[in-house]
Amino acid sequence: MTVDGPGGGGARPGWPQSPDPDDLDRAFGPGTASVPVRTPRQRVRRSALVGVGVIIAAGVLAVVLVTIIGSVQNGVGGVFPRPDAALDRFGSAARDLDGVEGVRDSEPKKTSFASYDVESTVTVSPTLSDEERTAVVDDLRAAAKTASGNGVRVFAVADLGALEIGVSPDERTTEQRLTLARQLDAIGGVSGVRCSWGDGGPSDEPADQAITVETIGRGAALDAVVAKATQEAQAVFPGATVSAERPAS
Repeated sequence: MTVDGPGGGGARPGWPQSPDPDDLDRAFGPGTASVPVRTPRQRVRRSALVGVGVIIAAGVLAVVLVTIIGSVQNGVGGVFPRPDAALDRFGSAARDLDGVEGVRDSEPKKTSFASYDVESTVTVSPTLSDEERTAVVDDLRAAAKTASGNGVRVFAVADLGALEIGVSPDERTTEQRLTLARQLDAIGGVSGVRCSWGDGGPSDEPADQAITVETIGRGAALDAVVAKATQEAQAVFPGATVSAERPAS
């Protein structure tokens, strides 16, 4: 079989016409002429076009990937959590609040393959009024909600002096912690209250809450304080852990 060129009966337009049919024409009839072999120049040109196409496609893909990863790193999406960035966003917002004296970050805690919990301690001026403290706690909650996302949950403990309040993105739970802490602080013999979560890490589940009251009471007086604190705490957070400790100083 020859491959010099197509036969005249079915040759493609633009190819040199041969007056004599080739082997395929003779064997199978008109229109079946063999396809001519590309010249080296044609093969080089085709390879060049394919290479240029691959380069362009790779460039477009690289731009898309850079855009996606850049967006994710700024807190958009849910593929690559950045707990440090979330802490930075929360810390920046917290430091701008009136009455906030400092923000201290804890190490991020990985809770699953692509999720983290982060926690900060926010020191608030003890000279603020109750209304001002309430406003600061609510602003911290809003900041935690804004900074959360992309696989990261942001929590904080607001150190108000005698009271330490767990702050989470959940408005209702945060308000319950503050209200309960004030109720417990009003119990005779109590000099301070911490109302947040247990050693298992930040959580809004009622049974995961941990309440600690500071008291100098001993014996029966201590038992009475703990019993009263437990009664009030269980009414708000069923299953919560209640304990007592002596003041640090």
